[in-house]
Amino acid sequence: MGASAPSGYDQFILFGASIMEQASTQERGFALAPALQQAYIRRLDVVNRGFSGFNTDQALRVLPKIIPDPDQTRVRFMVILFGSNDACFAEAQNGQHVPLAQYKKNLVELLTHPAIQAHKPRLLLVTPPPIEERRLEHRVRSQGYSKLNRSNVVTKQYAEASREVAGDMGVACVDLWTAFMSRTGWQPGDPLYGSQDLPENDAIRSLIHDGLHFTPEAYKIFYDEVVKTIAKTWPDQLPDQLPYVIPAWDDGAAWAKEGLKVGKDNVIRHD
Repeated sequence: MGASAPSGYDQFILFGASIMEQASTQERGFALAPALQQAYIRRLDVVNRGFSGFNTDQALRVLPKIIPDPDQTRVRFMVILFGSNDACFAEAQNGQHVPLAQYKKNLVELLTHPAIQAHKPRLLLVTPPPIEERRLEHRVRSQGYSKLNRSNVVTKQYAEASREVAGDMGVACVDLWTAFMSRTGWQPGDPLYGSQDLPENDAIRSLIHDGLHFTPEAYKIFYDEVVKTIAKTWPDQLPDQLPYVIPAWDDGAAWAKEGLKVGKDNVIRHD
């Protein structure tokens, strides 16, 4: 059908580490990727390119392999979330640490990479969210590590760095750190809820099920923040503002262009 062929679907790419990879999992309930797929059904292809364990060094290596050639399809949106692994302690046994200055440099290189810029997409840079240290320590010890490999204090520095890069680059920022912490009533200068030296915080624990990864409630916040950012920055790109790529079954004018008369003149319209 010419321009209405499947290749006519622009992509909405989700790029990140395990938080993004698990954004397609519905075993626990609400998940980001299926929600975006439902919102943009028949309008954009939502593609999850999440890679568990990746830091920004690795993201730069694989980026050219996950971005389609512009001759194949166009990337209209790209949501990028890295930092939770980069923020691991330098001495941690998992070896995922990326120094803060290098992390910022890597984010800039991701955002300006020729493979991305060839599409001139609408970019959303996401800040890494807080962690829940007690649950995370239990998790990493069960994996064979001897001690906690991340902290909220350090992760906050990476969230701030991500926010700074977004501002410096003029890129839309999805501030998950602030969105999650606001659920606790946290204000700048307050102790960081989720840290081991504070009492357990039910609000953070309701969002982070194993100390690092998201509950359905957290993915709902993530989804809401993405949609809110699109509404603020590109209101004409909200789902209800975009046409179907393949026309609706009862769009007589569109089908007439394909040489097909749809139904009777008095056809009853329905989904």
